[in-house]
Amino acid sequence: MKNGIYMLVLALLLPAVALASGKPSSVTATLSVAKDRDAVVAELFTSQSCATCPAAQSFLGDLAKRTDVIALEMHVDYWDAHQALSKGSWKDPFSSPVWTQRQSDYDKLIMGNGDIYTPQIIIDGRMQEAGGRRASINIMIEQAKTLRRTHYTVSPQVSEDGAAAVTVDGPGIPKPARVVLALLQKDAETNVTSGENKGNKMVDHNVVKEMIVIGTWDGGKQSYKVTVPPLSANESCAVLLQDPETLHILSGGVCGL
Repeated sequence: MKNGIYMLVLALLLPAVALASGKPSSVTATLSVAKDRDAVVAELFTSQSCATCPAAQSFLGDLAKRTDVIALEMHVDYWDAHQALSKGSWKDPFSSPVWTQRQSDYDKLIMGNGDIYTPQIIIDGRMQEAGGRRASINIMIEQAKTLRRTHYTVSPQVSEDGAAAVTVDGPGIPKPARVVLALLQKDAETNVTSGENKGNKMVDHNVVKEMIVIGTWDGGKQSYKVTVPPLSANESCAVLLQDPETLHILSGGVCGL
């Protein structure tokens, strides 16, 4: 993958898709669980074209049910052209080069080389592990909690017409952090008709469709407003308070209606 500076995209909302010709449809909602004040953020980088990814996506679905974890799923695009012998290739309908770049930037800071693979989970922007290693990831989640030495409150709300209001509160920090709004599809099922997962039904959870930087924060109580497309019953959002240099996540919250 090419190296480069990660750019948060202001307008990347993917078109709606339905279960036809291998495209996903919505099913039940997972992000409706109320999250703890200091919930750790787990980002899974995955692909519907990756044979070892379904188990990791199932694990992310379990993490999404926990109150101490904000679980997000990002689909990379470097698997889209992969030829799986007689099974051919599969274009993941959720894939984007934006998430490939985000994964690469994490790896350059965490591993020092920018090498990327799937499935990979990034915990709070600080630690990484193969997405299917449940025991190791659970340990990392607990470690991340101990690194949250300061408490910040992130409280997002979205009205039915798409008006989003976010309040961030906490002690001052040395340099401004980004306030990042992530728009999500809570759950989806896709009948995969080619590629390594040919013939399987892929189940995805909290798929990130767009990220929007809505401001910066350096301490105290600050409020931010932004208009997003009205959310359906199977859509939600999360807000991350993230250091733009280290990519460490200081806090997060999930949207209420």
